[in-house]
Amino acid sequence: MTAIIRLLFATYFCWFSAPTVAAELSGVFIDDEISIEDGSSLVLNGVGLREKLWIDVYVGSLYLPGKSGDVAEILSRPGPWRVQLDFIYKEVASEQLIDSWCEGFEKNQTVETVKRLQTRIDTFYSYFKTSAVAKDQYRFDYFPGKGVQISKNQRQLGLIPGEDFKTALLEIWLGNHPADRKLKKGMLGLR
Repeated sequence: MTAIIRLLFATYFCWFSAPTVAAELSGVFIDDEISIEDGSSLVLNGVGLREKLWIDVYVGSLYLPGKSGDVAEILSRPGPWRVQLDFIYKEVASEQLIDSWCEGFEKNQTVETVKRLQTRIDTFYSYFKTSAVAKDQYRFDYFPGKGVQISKNQRQLGLIPGEDFKTALLEIWLGNHPADRKLKKGMLGLR
């Protein structure tokens, strides 16, 4: 009898403590709330699909302490956030990833800002020495006062300091010249 009670309790605990899925996009299930390393709880602000030449490349999700569709407010927030990229395309070469990041930084920052950030941008590029393949997941977690932690498939790659770098990175998806306008709308929760 006690084994049955334990089994029922375990089932109940797993059922009600498991994260709930807020969305599914291109076969990727997106949690509606997450906890990051520092213990902060973040909610799904929005999710979208990165497309290039009619090819679905990755599902991008933005997690914030509270929902917002206002880019200026999101960029100026002092709190933590996460951008999560779940790759769905069979393979994106390292060079293509770095070219894409480079384009995002250069289109959304002044020449002076890119020069000032260049050492940290180069460090960021160094985390993309291998191709991204379907089912790879990149996480960019911002921790106030520390910087942006980059992870691939739940393995920490490094931490890049600076609020200025945090803003420049986030502008790749949310800036005036985003990687993909539909993805931006999705991450802002506007579609």
